[in-house]
Amino acid sequence: MRWLFADPTNVAEMDHRNRTLGAIDAWWRSFQAKTTDLDALFHRRSEWDLAGWMHDSLGAVHSGMMWEFGRAIKQPGHRLVITPEMRRWLRPVVRTLFERAPTIRGWEFYPHRLAEDVPQTILAVEARTGVNITGAVVAANIAPARKIDLWFDFPAQPGLPEQAARNAAFVATETLMGEQVLDTWIGGISLLSDDSSRNHRPLPMERAQATVGALIQSIHDQLPTQKLAEVAKESPEWSSVTLEPEEQREDYVGRTDLIAATVLDIEMFRAAHTGMIFTSACHSRMGEWFVYLKLDALEVPNEERVDFRAEFEDALDPALLEAGAGCVIGGGSGLRYSYIDLALSNIQQAVPIIRRVLAAGRAPLHSWIQFFDDDLAAEWIGIYAHTPPPLLSLDDD
Repeated sequence: MRWLFADPTNVAEMDHRNRTLGAIDAWWRSFQAKTTDLDALFHRRSEWDLAGWMHDSLGAVHSGMMWEFGRAIKQPGHRLVITPEMRRWLRPVVRTLFERAPTIRGWEFYPHRLAEDVPQTILAVEARTGVNITGAVVAANIAPARKIDLWFDFPAQPGLPEQAARNAAFVATETLMGEQVLDTWIGGISLLSDDSSRNHRPLPMERAQATVGALIQSIHDQLPTQKLAEVAKESPEWSSVTLEPEEQREDYVGRTDLIAATVLDIEMFRAAHTGMIFTSACHSRMGEWFVYLKLDALEVPNEERVDFRAEFEDALDPALLEAGAGCVIGGGSGLRYSYIDLALSNIQQAVPIIRRVLAAGRAPLHSWIQFFDDDLAAEWIGIYAHTPPPLLSLDDD
């Protein structure tokens, strides 16, 4: 269910939001009352069911939230990490949870698992996979879609089964790089073979964090120093792309029916359409939101769909540019839907403009603003007040 863009007039969404906020506040009251017991447990002065208590108290917010405790980083004391892991669409709720956190002396709170040093990484990988990765080497290169690919080798473990090695490589990446770097910047995680090792220079694990950090900075430094509205004015180089969508069906999640598109930023398009985690920070240093308009073109003849989309693009782009709220950065046609990609510098200002322009052009009832970012997969904004929800693919709601 929507969180950031929940409809204030929707009784079910408001009930869900209010219940969740109540559960968040109750969780923090419970946590604050338990800090003395937690400190005693971590110093082995008492024993009690921590997992059961976390299940009951934090689980009341959402059962999909994972947690772990550790030592504080910036002060003496403890840290608590709360993360939705693969349920990335829960991240807006997690952010709200931490925004409502009280200040508690001796405690630090984090929404991602933090990066660890090599000794701790070795311990974590062995605990979770049974593989001792002492002596492992890592190669890292910038990959398409503004991601970083990693390759691992475990020379101290000859004959290690491939699946065990891949599991160890993933856990090593998550632990050594931290969950935020993993989700934001890491593309492929592979194993070095005799052939691939000729093309990559593996380094000791001790140098992996610094190497990946330098590559991230390199990607960031190559991003435009302007908003994409300015880039679009100056760049005549747009790319045309064709895809092979899923077989014909009644409805489609996201842009899974897309057949052809024209885009300003091909690397961004690759990031959004190759199954990788999409994060806007990889593609803009200006804090832009990347969204797409999904317009139901079921009743539009195939030969008229380009013109159907172009009418909205031609009206939207100048309206957004005039307001300084964003611009059109692409568009495409699918088996059922038409799409318009936008870069928005001010989403609160842009949404009323988009709704007004599309309503004036009599956009179909089934027309939505949706988001590139995986963290916003549950979010959507209907073009009309009575627009029903789009088809979403979430493991629970």
